[in-house]
Amino acid sequence: MREHRSLTNLALALLVACIMTTSSAFSTNQAPRVVGGKLQMSSQQPEYGQSVELTGTYVTCGRCETSYAIKEEDLGGGRGRRLECTVCGHSWFQSRDRLMSLDDGFEMIPLPERQMTRIKQNVEEGRNPRYAGDSKLYVGNISFASSEEDVYTMFSEAGEVGDVSLVRDDVGRNRGFGFVTMRTKEGGAKAMELLDGKDLNGRNLAVRESNN
Repeated sequence: MREHRSLTNLALALLVACIMTTSSAFSTNQAPRVVGGKLQMSSQQPEYGQSVELTGTYVTCGRCETSYAIKEEDLGGGRGRRLECTVCGHSWFQSRDRLMSLDDGFEMIPLPERQMTRIKQNVEEGRNPRYAGDSKLYVGNISFASSEEDVYTMFSEAGEVGDVSLVRDDVGRNRGFGFVTMRTKEGGAKAMELLDGKDLNGRNLAVRESNN
């Protein structure tokens, strides 16, 4: 007799980040969905990071690398259950004994809305979910007060932004430089033309093609 397991759509999309300070994770406000069955009545997975403290264990989607807080008891009483990523739609069977644990110095933080949108767009376009764009730029002389969101907003003036990554020190402070990936080469060229030397929070940015 074939064993039937319900498909559980995970509720809280997170990133696993390495920083040296301790802080709480916040909800992405995604509603939980269960297809073909129900979670154990004791499961609090949809509430992790909201009304319930985050667990120290998690699973990661093998397609888009989004992580989800989850405990063994959330997987039912058998060997495990089939899960579905609410970001890219990938599904997999998750065994109870194959959950990952957070190491010291790591925390779970919300998946930024822009990254979730990018992944979903890639899936719709038939691209690899991890695809960020065709033009990677080095951005220097960034104000220490600037955030990824500040840089993202500015570069959006030149075209569609695929990813923003600021290099940070051991305590999470931005070190004054980072990388921006524009979705198209045309967007990258326009960003260099429009934004090189432009002021952001009191500093003039240096924008050029990345060497890596």
